[in-house]
Formats: sequence, structure tokens, C-alpha cells
Amino acid sequence: MYLNNSKQRVSRVLSGLLLAALVPVLLLAGCRKSGAKQNTVSDPAEAPYHITMAFLGAPMDDDAKVYAAINELTLRELNMTFEAAPLSLGDFVSTLNLMLSGGDNLDILPVYTPLAASYIYAGKIVDLADYIYDYGKDILRLVGEDVATSGSVNGFIFGVPSQKESASLSGIVMRKDIVDALGIDVSAIHTLDDLTPIFAKVKANYPDIDCLASKNAVSQWENYDTLSDRFGVLIDNGQSATVVNWYETADYKTKVNRAREWYKAGYIKLDAATSTDLETNLVMAGSLFAYFSYIKPGYLEQANAQCGREMVYAYIGTDDGKTLNNLSSSNVNFFNWGIAQNSKDKVKAMRFLNFAYSSPEFINLLNWGIEGEHYVFVDDGKKVIDYPPGINAANAKYGRNLGWHFPNQYIAYIWNGLPTDIWEQYKAFNDSALKSKAFGFLYDPSSVANELAALTGVQAEYAAALETGSVSDTEKTLKEFNDKLYAAGLQKVIDTKQAQLDAWWASR
Repeated sequence: MYLNNSKQRVSRVLSGLLLAALVPVLLLAGCRKSGAKQNTVSDPAEAPYHITMAFLGAPMDDDAKVYAAINELTLRELNMTFEAAPLSLGDFVSTLNLMLSGGDNLDILPVYTPLAASYIYAGKIVDLADYIYDYGKDILRLVGEDVATSGSVNGFIFGVPSQKESASLSGIVMRKDIVDALGIDVSAIHTLDDLTPIFAKVKANYPDIDCLASKNAVSQWENYDTLSDRFGVLIDNGQSATVVNWYETADYKTKVNRAREWYKAGYIKLDAATSTDLETNLVMAGSLFAYFSYIKPGYLEQANAQCGREMVYAYIGTDDGKTLNNLSSSNVNFFNWGIAQNSKDKVKAMRFLNFAYSSPEFINLLNWGIEGEHYVFVDDGKKVIDYPPGINAANAKYGRNLGWHFPNQYIAYIWNGLPTDIWEQYKAFNDSALKSKAFGFLYDPSSVANELAALTGVQAEYAAALETGSVSDTEKTLKEFNDKLYAAGLQKVIDTKQAQLDAWWASR
């Protein structure tokens, strides 16, 4: 079964690349370069415009064939020729930065939101506020104006969010065979504390299996608005008006103390703080019982495929058992789609982006390839697809499976195994979420670049050990962690966020 990839895997790789790329550019930022319209809009009767689109994706055998089919489509519909510029995940940040800096032909690019401010201040991307209302009307209709314009820093709209499940609702995913064998009542799991007797039972009956192996036993539970980076957050599910230090809240202290109890009891993998193993691989290998994850509609089918076993899950709420589905600007704006300042015709680039959000044929070609060669329909309604006979994940020549990354997966075909109403479920999932009071706000970190670099180093030194229970004295280590955060400039970051947030609220 070939299912949607998890954004979490991509985020783990990007987090390792982000800081080195972000800080030098922000340090050079003195004032924002002009993003004013500079278009050479050609007459429709002239030669076709050549559109270049960058996106995440490794080379595939049938790239040329699929891109040729897309080219036929864009010529017919837009009088544009199409060029793809796939970027490998491992060097995505550096490659794209070179393209933007070197004057390469580039119109459409994916904007990883933590890098947005650096692109803005370096004058590398276009303010979509100048174009979206005139040339992006399908985007506004399909995405909704509040979401379509939420990728904004200081009023500069850097990109439109990909259409995906964006809300944050977490839980625990467990091996069904062990759950059944031990008679565990999944419906009775509501809080993290409910897991303690379950882990004790699993450990007693399966002593060679770890109950948990991840670093996210604490960070997974975002009952706050991260305000992009967790260095200053809005608690109470984003309903608070005051930016505070998450790492010195009572909630954080409770969670790291619980992690320590679990670690001492042998429930957490001994090297969890440093391990790079994927939890799904450990479950598949038979050495792990459970892991924490964001859980979205259709998630169970994905988990079964990734783990090679039947899995079950339970949503986990706050310590009082209240489960909330949260939505913040950071959730929605993970990868956005923007226009490069290198574009020779920003109006045509905006028209193409509008097309990318509204054309099922384009999205299906880019993501799944050509009907009959790379996929076939398995239902009479021609909504559900699977591999053609004799083709599978190992020998497929095309099939990117990056719906969450591409502009609008909600108009695309559904891979076999997912619910046939999965897109409606995603929309309902997002619509049911409690929006942070800061929804639509993304702060500008340019004035605190040095502090962020230092804070990230402190976080790397302490957070994983604390959050896996690997430290011998939690209270002492937590105090050291917070002392070093403040010494590294955390209060300046908090004050910067608060001032920008207050100004944003006042301007609404």
C-alpha cells in the first residue's frame, strides 16, 4: 500500500539544515528589499512563457515523460511551457538558496516557512499581496482568504499554504497484537498518565520490548501555539495573550518528570535521546510496542503500512483528559508556495500558481504520473487509484506521493486503501480545530538571529535528554536548561514576539 508520507520525517531533516541557512541571511538584513511589481507582461499571441517550478523530490525514471505531459497541459491551458526543478531533501535549503541568489530561471518555489523571513529580507521572493487578489481568485475560493493569506510576515505574503491536514491532534499508536493479548482497553486511554499501568503490563509480559523509543514524549503534546519555534509560546491552546517560556511552565515540568519515571521503570529505550532509528522501523522489527504521533484522518492505514503490522491508536488530551484539535499559523504554514523575484513575469507566475491549485489534471500528473503507465483506477467513479498490474513501490518508474507538499491534494485522486472521502475528512478535521488567537501571525525573527542560534544550541544540549527521562536529576537539569536559555537571550526573543504580536493584534 502506497500512502501519504509524514511531514514529520521531512521536518526532522530540515531542522538540521535550517539554522545554518537562516542565520547568516538574517544577520545581513537591514531593511526589506522592494517586492514591487516589475513585470514584462507579454501579449497572449506572443511565444509561450516558460514557467519553472521547483519542488521537493528525488529524480525518477519517467520524469521526462511526465514533465512532457505536463508541458502539453500547460501549453494548452496557459500558453506556457513547463520546466520542473526537483530538489533533493538532503540539500534542498542550499540548492534553492543558490538558485535564488544566482539568477537562475525560477518562477514557483516551495517556501519552508522558517526560511521565509530570510528570503524576504534578501529580496528573493515576491509579495503575493500584489498579485493574489487579481490573479489568484481560484486560490482564494478553494483555500479561503484567511488561510491563503496567512503566510505573512509584517504584511508580506510570502506564499500560499499547501492544502493538507494542518491541525494538531496527537496520540499514541500501539501494536494491536499486544493490545489484544493483554486485554488493553484502548477506549479508556485519555491522558499520558493512563499509559503508565499499560506500559507496566507490557514490560512485565514482554520484557525484551521497549514501550517507547522516541524523543517526543513531551514535545508531541502541543497544547500551546509554538509561535514558530517554541522559544516563547502562547499557552492554553493559543488562547492566551501573553508570550511565555514553555520550558518553565508547570505543564512542561510535569511532562519531563513523567518521562523520568517512565525511563527509570524501563519503559523508554535506553538510548532514546540519541537514537536515530525510526519508531515505525523498530515496531516492524518487533522491538517496540508504541510511539507517539500526530493522528489525522486515514492515519491508521498509513501506520499499518509503515509498521508492517496492525496498529491501533488513542488520542491523548491534556492531563485532565480534554482532547483539543488545535490550529495555528505554524501548523498551516509548513511549506508554502511562492514566486521568486527571479521570475521574468510575476503576473504569469501568479496565474500558473492559481492553475496549480485549481487543476486536478496538473496535480495528478505531478504527483502520480500518467494513467495506465504509473497508476490505474480501481473504482467505477475514477477517484481511487493503485499501481498497474506488475508494478509496486520497488519498481515504479514514477509516483511522488507528495500530496501534502504539492499545492492542492484535495482535488487529486485518492490512493487505494485510504477512505474514499479522505479529503472531506481532512477539511472537516481542519474546520473542527480551535484556532489560536494568533492565527495568521508569523513573527519576524531577523532582529534576534544571534539569540536564536544560541538558543537552538542550548535546546539541543538539554531538551532530548530531559524529554526522554535520561537525566538523573530532572529538577536540577531543568533549572540549568532554563538558566542557559535566558543567558542565551530567550527574554529578548519573547519580548520581540510579544511586541510584534501586540502590534499585529492592534492592526486588525
